[in-house]
Amino acid sequence: MVKNKNNNLSDEDNKLWETVSNKAIKYKKTNRIILNDKAEIKKQPLKEEMQSVAKKKDILNKTKFNKEKKFIINKNNLENLDPRQIPSGISLKQAQDLKKGKLRPEKIYDLHGYTQFRAHNYLNEEIIKCYKRNIRALLIITGKKVGASGAEGVLKKEVPRWLNVSPLREVVLMTSWATPRDGGEGALYVLLKRYKEINN
Repeated sequence: MVKNKNNNLSDEDNKLWETVSNKAIKYKKTNRIILNDKAEIKKQPLKEEMQSVAKKKDILNKTKFNKEKKFIINKNNLENLDPRQIPSGISLKQAQDLKKGKLRPEKIYDLHGYTQFRAHNYLNEEIIKCYKRNIRALLIITGKKVGASGAEGVLKKEVPRWLNVSPLREVVLMTSWATPRDGGEGALYVLLKRYKEINN
């Protein structure tokens, strides 16, 4: 133990110092934490950090990448698609063929038994796949009504809304309620745009 006898102190004080120093705990060097007062932690201002994150998200949302090919998905303010109306950008004949069920579905998606969350993710993935493969005519079966009260089914209400927001709105050309033989208002005809590829 450390003993530091000071001749300037009385014998009584030196004895007291000896007693205290003998009881003191000497810490090992490995237990010591040395702080460098010169070290500086640079923090990016919160506002700038949030702006940087938002910018990165915006860039990722504007362009979706595929492992094999790249394709464009614009984030423009596109018109709202209403299954009861014919949107701009489509010929009258093609629109009428879709509404009358003459444009037969290349893919059919039956959402009976799906939860809202599962159905949303499933449609996002499948419709983008169809777009990249130039599969354009789809039939999505949502079901009509639930419960004795005749309340509108959740998926019947939500699917048209999902088709109007990214990433689906940018690839959908037109939607229409199906004819009775394909499910009536419990199903939707969906016509996708032609696939646009970007060359490297």
